[in-house]
Amino acid sequence: MLIRSNSADKDLAIWCLPGFADSGAAFTELHSTEFANSIQIITPDLPGFGSSPINNHTCTIKSYVTTLLKLIDEVTPNAKIGFIGHSVGSIIAVEAALKLGDRCKGVFSIEGNLTEEDAYFSGQAVNFDESQEFKNLFSDKIWTKGEENEIFRKYFSGLKQTDAMAMWLFGKDVKNYSDENFPGKKVIELACPFLYFWCPDNTPISSQKFLQSNNINNTEISETSHWPMIDAPELTAKYLSKFFK
Repeated sequence: MLIRSNSADKDLAIWCLPGFADSGAAFTELHSTEFANSIQIITPDLPGFGSSPINNHTCTIKSYVTTLLKLIDEVTPNAKIGFIGHSVGSIIAVEAALKLGDRCKGVFSIEGNLTEEDAYFSGQAVNFDESQEFKNLFSDKIWTKGEENEIFRKYFSGLKQTDAMAMWLFGKDVKNYSDENFPGKKVIELACPFLYFWCPDNTPISSQKFLQSNNINNTEISETSHWPMIDAPELTAKYLSKFFK
């Protein structure tokens, strides 16, 4: 399994969880910020995504959380843990944080899933009977968006590495998990600090309302893509430093 990591202070280890069908490369720009110079950042390609093979993984949220917790114990056994979860990666981060209890120092969610509408990419998996068909049509959509958008071109390069079966199984599980705004309800259960980092241009109205109605700690930014750690890494790093300080 591919794991990207720096060699900064190991008292606190920040694990970064990429979004749907994405790889750890989505956090590359973040590794070049001042934030990464002062704290350990670890980004895995979970089974079936990026450069990590699917092997016999079941590719459900529960199994990815189990895999992540094993990695944490192997790679950072003595460190306190923080999470940066992007998009559906925040679902895994929140579930892992709940299991870690006091050991988890916080979850920083970058436009993570809160409501059913947040599964607008991953949830499309339930409409397909064949995994490769889902990946092909999904990839075609991203390729089209990438004709005029560099961020989507970068996402497409990671998407092409994704195992079609992993993408399909995980997408279906995310869709089922998202019923009745379950991801947001799990966020409310957290005992550790939580921050939702978002731009109105990319966040469904239902999720914006969920933030407000449940008084969830959040920071609204503007003029960024769904991947602010790529197109606004210094801004993202500033808020990350403040949060984990």
